[in-house]
Amino acid sequence: MLVFALFLLLIVVPIVELAVLIQVAGVIGVLPTVGLVVASSLIGFWLMKAEGLGVLRRMQAQVAEGQMPATEVVDGVLVLLGGLLMVLPGFISSIVGLLLLLPPVRALLRPVVLARARRRIDRGQARFVAFTTSSAGAGFPPGPTFGGPVYDADAHLAPRDDPAGRPPSSPPELRP
Repeated sequence: MLVFALFLLLIVVPIVELAVLIQVAGVIGVLPTVGLVVASSLIGFWLMKAEGLGVLRRMQAQVAEGQMPATEVVDGVLVLLGGLLMVLPGFISSIVGLLLLLPPVRALLRPVVLARARRRIDRGQARFVAFTTSSAGAGFPPGPTFGGPVYDADAHLAPRDDPAGRPPSSPPELRP
């Protein structure tokens, strides 16, 4: 499945985009076609910024209320993907990207993306880690360390006592 998806993405889509560009250039001319491609990229940047900032504000508001911003995270991913598609040269990718930047289209796709993410997490193909702020401090929640002790190099440097103030000849030792 992954090989087929990569084949489509890397071979078929560029060929189709090129064919559409050639057809459009044959109808309206080369310079107007290049102008449309550049304009769609610029519009894509602007829309991605505008929509992305709106998503970011909603995400921050939900986090401030102590809620998990799942819908805003999905919206952020779709906005980023839409902006990327609009920046790529081609009319088909720009149309798909523009659709992803529209809030009603994202609202239609959001349940599909969330359901697929939940399935992958349930099957163990993906996992979700939340960055939290708690009374213990900011950071990732405690979890497995994947074998071996964990060293915090900034907090546990062993001091070197040299009365002459000379720099150590070897790197400082780490203590667990």
